[in-house]
Amino acid sequence: MNTTVLIVSLLAGFGSTLVLAFKIQEKLLEIKSAGVYSWGMIFSYSLVTAGALYASWFGVMEGYSLVAFFVGWFGALYTGLGTSLGLHRHDTHGGFKAHAAVLFLLSMGAWMGGMKKWTWVPDHKLHHAKEDTILDPHSPYLFNKNGDGWGLLWSHIGWMLVDRPQLEKLKKTDTSKVPFIKTEQYLFVPCLLLGFLVPFAFLGQEGLWISFLRMFYMIHVTFNINSSGHRFGRIVYEKSKSRNGTWFGAFLTMVGERYHANHHADQQSAFLGWRWHDIDTGKWLLMVLEWFGLAWDVKRPRYSNKLPPPTPSDVPLAA
Repeated sequence: MNTTVLIVSLLAGFGSTLVLAFKIQEKLLEIKSAGVYSWGMIFSYSLVTAGALYASWFGVMEGYSLVAFFVGWFGALYTGLGTSLGLHRHDTHGGFKAHAAVLFLLSMGAWMGGMKKWTWVPDHKLHHAKEDTILDPHSPYLFNKNGDGWGLLWSHIGWMLVDRPQLEKLKKTDTSKVPFIKTEQYLFVPCLLLGFLVPFAFLGQEGLWISFLRMFYMIHVTFNINSSGHRFGRIVYEKSKSRNGTWFGAFLTMVGERYHANHHADQQSAFLGWRWHDIDTGKWLLMVLEWFGLAWDVKRPRYSNKLPPPTPSDVPLAA
């Protein structure tokens, strides 16, 4: 391990995150909105960023084996499915039902990706209820009604670093029935650490650093849905600013979340990619689980590639 590069990476990771949090706090004050630094998230994100910076240097100097790349890719896919299928489509929207073992494995994937049910589910419910208004937890239109660079930064990562306490009273979601939410307090940290320790145990340093790259990649792919998913792409439902991305964006996201306009138009659908060829590994996994009897009551989209895009007359506004 190169100590100098590690120190530079830590300084860059923590320094850039602190500067971003400070500037976001300033922007909130400009619109007279209270903001409180989320020190836990600032520390966590800084550490992941520093790890990813060192991991990039390690990759250039030492290189990663094909096994390490596969471990990183598989870890990204697993944590992505844990968030998309588990937290999003099942826990938040009830898009399908599944065997307890399936739901537990999805929960583990979300925890390995650093996502918590008790915050994720209420935040996403509020996002739908107050979509792209000042009360949306992560709207890119917070600082400017037409959207701007600061709004894009806020929706992408700023909202995680600086809390707006006034939104807490709006979160009415009852999370008591979310599967394994009580278990989360005991297993979140162990699962998060396992995502780093298992690759390290088998692959050594390259296993550790590829895990930091995996975590950094999935954080930004996930939050890209909050930012780019409401600014760039094709609108499906004209009363929503959410957008569907390109084929390439869907390929990078893997789990189907880049079909964000589809989701806002038909929130309970467990399939985000409506057409058979849309890249949505969550949809494909559900079809396999359903065939084996491990998932059921899977809600299909009300629209398809044979039907015109939904309009305000046939799609209700989010509750």
